[in-house]
Amino acid sequence: MHARITHLDGMRGLAILMVIGYHAYARWAELLPYATATEHIPVFAYGWLGVELFFMISGFVIFMTLDKSVSYISFLKKRWLRLFPAMFIASMLLYFVGGLFPEWSAMTPQVKNLLPGLIFTNPETLSQLTGIEFKSMAGSFWSLYVEAVFYLIIGAIYFTFGRKYCLPGLLVPMLLLSASSVLKSLGYPLFIDVIAKFGFIHYSWFMVGCLVYERMHGRDKLLHYAIVAFAMLINFSYYVKNAGVMTIIPLLVVMLFFIASFYFKQMERILSVRFFTAIGFASYAFYLIHENLMIATLIKLNVYIKSEGGMLFMPIVVATVLYYIAFLITKYAEPALRNMLKGKRVPAAPQSGAGA
Repeated sequence: MHARITHLDGMRGLAILMVIGYHAYARWAELLPYATATEHIPVFAYGWLGVELFFMISGFVIFMTLDKSVSYISFLKKRWLRLFPAMFIASMLLYFVGGLFPEWSAMTPQVKNLLPGLIFTNPETLSQLTGIEFKSMAGSFWSLYVEAVFYLIIGAIYFTFGRKYCLPGLLVPMLLLSASSVLKSLGYPLFIDVIAKFGFIHYSWFMVGCLVYERMHGRDKLLHYAIVAFAMLINFSYYVKNAGVMTIIPLLVVMLFFIASFYFKQMERILSVRFFTAIGFASYAFYLIHENLMIATLIKLNVYIKSEGGMLFMPIVVATVLYYIAFLITKYAEPALRNMLKGKRVPAAPQSGAGA
């Protein structure tokens, strides 16, 4: 299992590189003129699938945390301690530097906009519930809102009904979302608007990861495959409706790539190389800060660098700087805050000449 965990770290690195490529070279072409030359290149155009790769990884590892937790509250506490420190640090960083980038309206350095990220709740849901307009500190936070609800649901199922009901239970919110048009016609539009923001459509990707984990431990059942296949059909139909039938190809490629990485040693070795695992180590903090700071910086640089050829290389430079910031957050700031939240004292550094 150690090799597999190592290659999952590398897969996290690959996933964040895919997302960065998408944001730098495809997503914001209307703001970054150089991206008009790259936005239709498949490796960039479909880089958003890196998020689905993250979801499959989360689905794979979630049972590890569940199995090591003594209760639902214990599980939620572990997940909160894993996610909150980096989210708090990233949110505060984006808040304090936001004023330096007036060129990009997506930078929203207002105190109230810290709330959605810090409580892992979609800002549109908060706005609907409170009547106050909220925005995320970064657009990329959306996937963390999806993950947080996923943890609440799968933890509740696991500790209430048992692990064998986890996959069937995760299908329920997807079916509820699929029935939204019927529920709307019955007079529940607000209810549907709220649940639509929870990202249930993405649960099929978590379920793929869960099933692969169960397969690796000999707990897979035929019913599990049928449930996950049905969930993927729901997810694929959503993408076909919104992006066209050809989207099925990259969706399948990413899903099969994730599954195949557990069966082909060469894939494991490639994903386990230092380049990918080092990026994967800091991938969470990197993901949280990359979009706003990278795009805002590129917009600013584009004012001074007139050559589109020169600008094509700037995302690599900016992303490299942001990686080292993310590394420092992951290596030092995040553990320090987590230990503080746990009530642990950070041990003093050993004196010169002392044993390690």
